[in-house]
This record gives sequence, structure tokens and C-alpha cells, in this order.
Amino acid sequence: MSSPPSATASYTTYLLPFSARELLHCCQQLPGSALIYSGTSGQQQAARPCWAVLAYAPTRVLSASNDHQWRQLKQALEADQIKAASANPATPDNEGFISGWMGYFSYAAGCWTVAGIHPSDNRSTQSQPPHPLAEFHYYPHSLLLDFAEDTVMLRSPRPCTETECGAILEQLNQARARCITNSNTTDTTDTYQWQPQWDASEYQQAFNQVQNYIVSGDVYQVNLTMPFRCHDNLTAISPAKLLEQFDAPFSCYFRGQSLTLFSVSPERFVKIHQQHMVTSPIKGTSPRGKTASEDLANRQWLADSKKNQAENLMIVDLLRNDLGRSAVTGSVQVEKMFDIESHANVHHMVSTIRAEIKPEISPLEAVLNAFPGGSITGAPKKRAMEIIRELEPDSRGLYCGSFGYFSDQGVADFNILIRSVVATPSGAECWAGGGVVKDSTAAGEYDELFSKVQQLLDTIS
Repeated sequence: MSSPPSATASYTTYLLPFSARELLHCCQQLPGSALIYSGTSGQQQAARPCWAVLAYAPTRVLSASNDHQWRQLKQALEADQIKAASANPATPDNEGFISGWMGYFSYAAGCWTVAGIHPSDNRSTQSQPPHPLAEFHYYPHSLLLDFAEDTVMLRSPRPCTETECGAILEQLNQARARCITNSNTTDTTDTYQWQPQWDASEYQQAFNQVQNYIVSGDVYQVNLTMPFRCHDNLTAISPAKLLEQFDAPFSCYFRGQSLTLFSVSPERFVKIHQQHMVTSPIKGTSPRGKTASEDLANRQWLADSKKNQAENLMIVDLLRNDLGRSAVTGSVQVEKMFDIESHANVHHMVSTIRAEIKPEISPLEAVLNAFPGGSITGAPKKRAMEIIRELEPDSRGLYCGSFGYFSDQGVADFNILIRSVVATPSGAECWAGGGVVKDSTAAGEYDELFSKVQQLLDTIS
């Protein structure tokens, strides 16, 4: 260790002799690695520095693909949350996770719990098997990557023994060495060919059917999406370039048992701490401009757009209801409406809702009561999800699910899995979508799909 350990009220820290950026670039070399990356895009001003929490070598793994496994996963997560309930309160965002469970709930888990679409009802057109409903890994400690100071801090809820510290240093040195070796031998000229599932005419057909459902009164809005796919194996590539270029506030990376997840999500699904929860749905998008004046005009157009405000309001009302399932009566409050955030590829309209959770409701129950996020389904939620299942070309898998953590420090924090790539040895997929309402146009919505993911696909390629 380059410095002796120091202790806070609830955990011990060790400054390690590594650069934050170099560990970000070799995190894919660590076994079972998981990373949450808190970038600064979307802020009016860079009020806080960029940081990440990296964990690896999980000591327990939970995965659910059927009813029995789903019950087991929930029971295990609930049991550990009871232990965490008396943990010392964490205050800064980068102290939310020191140790605990990190993982994902797939969109399919929401289809099952909300719309009654059983996981065995798989209509995938792809040859690969469906992804798990959920997968979580338990990490007994983590590394804080501080990019402002370029430092790495090992953080553990208990002091590490000399043997444990030595093993951690050895694992990190080995990962760094493999990264250097690979960078000297890998051909970096490879590019990946991504193909959209639908062309414009096929999208038009699905769009028309959504409009028919809207006119008939079934729904007010449906989030219609489609995948882009490539046949290359992207499971071993580094997430660093993607994370750094997008600098998104709710980014993540996860090496699961059968897949690798990359996400530069700009959207928080829900954060829970000390019986308070907050959600920040996105609904409303405009592209970034090619010049400063065009960019400002696009941002102002979004801010003034009555259509996007109406869409956003629909989802705010939906999420007030979703949070209300877990909230103390009268505690659900809309804190912000129609804020505009500027990200690497688009401007977004964002609102914020807060609530106090009932004492008898656990963080896991509160998350699942609101899952999946209303911004990626439509309104009313259940009927919109049924229409999505009918019209979309394939099962969404992890897309529009959530990645996050239940920490031993008593915090839960989950994103919405948009701007995400899910990779397996047989190929990779990246989905894009948008909310269709009565005055939407097929051409405009189809173009928006490419605005949302083209830069992502170009960067990862």
C-alpha cells in the first residue's frame, strides 16, 4: 500500500498505487467486474467531479431465469437489506456503495411482474437463449476511482488483512499487465457492422398500429423501440472509451455470467436512502447541433416544445402513481418539471419526483413496485407494455431494464438501461426508442432513434 489505512465512521480506506484512469481502461481484465460511472454531462455547470466505483471478484452470485430462482433472488436480497437497515447513513453520492450487491433487472422481469408476461413466453427471433430476468453479484469491498485527483482508494466495511491487501494489489497489477500486453498485440483497426432491425417502412407499419391504439383509446403514449445488431464478439473490449466520451451520469459496466453490459445511460430510475426515494424520468429529445448556435436553437426548441412537455407530463403522472404504491400518503412531490439536460449526443427534457417510503416497504420492494420505468413503457403502463410485446420485433432483454446496487450502507440506486450495448460471444445488440403520441410523425420518430444511438455505435466500433 502507498499509504496506511484510514477509517471513517463506517468503513476503512487504503490509497492504492494506481491511476484511476489506467484502472478504468483495464477493468475488463478483472474477474466478474462491475462499475458504476458518474459522469458530469447534463449538469448546467460541472458542480461535481467525475468518479467511478469499481468492484470485482464477487463472493456470491444470484441469477434468476425462472419462478423458483426469482423467489430465491428476492429472498437473498431482502435478507441482506435487513442487515443494512441499521448501517450508518451515507451522505456523498460516491459513498453510496462500499460493499453489497450490484446487478440488473431485465425489462423482461418487469413484463412478468407488471404485465403478466411469463419469462417462459419467449418469442425471441434470435438463435441465442434469452438473458436472465436478473443477475446480482455480491462484492465485499470496492475501489473509488477519483478522476479529478487520478487516485484509487480501496474501501472496505472492515479492515483488510495484510494477506487480503497483498492479493488485491497482485490482482490489479496482473490486470494492468494484461491490458498492456493486449494493447500491444490487438489490431485496433477493426470496425463492427451494426444493422437496424427495421427499415423506415417497417417502422412505419408498427407506428401506424400504435396510432390506431391511441385513436381507439387504449393508450396515450407507447415507447416504440427497435434493436441494432452486430455479429462480432464485443465481450472483452474495454468500456473506457465509451464511458469517457459520453461522460453520462448513470453509466455502468458489468461482466455477467453469460453477457457483458455497457451503458452510458443519462437517466436515473430510482434512488433510495433513509426511506426517501427520488426518480428523474426523461421524456423529450432533440439532437445536438453541429454549431454552437444550432445547438442552442435545438435546446431552446426542446424547452419550448408543447408536444414534449405533454409527453413528459404524462410520464410524471404515471411515476407519481408508481411511487405512490410505496409512499407515505401525501409525500409524493414533483420537485422539478421540464428541465433541459445536454448530453454528448442529444438534449433531454427531465423532471424529478420525490417521495417518502412507508416504514414497512423495503428498498427492493419499492424498486420493483415502480419497475420498469414509465419513461420507457408508455401510459397507461400495463396496456402500453402489452402493445410493445405485440409490435416490437423481439424481446428487449436488458434494454429498458435497470442496473444498480443494494449496498450494505443502506442505499439503493438504479439507472434506466438506455444507450446500452449487451454483448455475448455470438454478437451484440443496442436498442433505441421513443415515445409515440397522437401528434408524432413516423419519420421524426425514426430519425430520433438514430440520433440517440449513432454516436454510441460509432464510438464502441
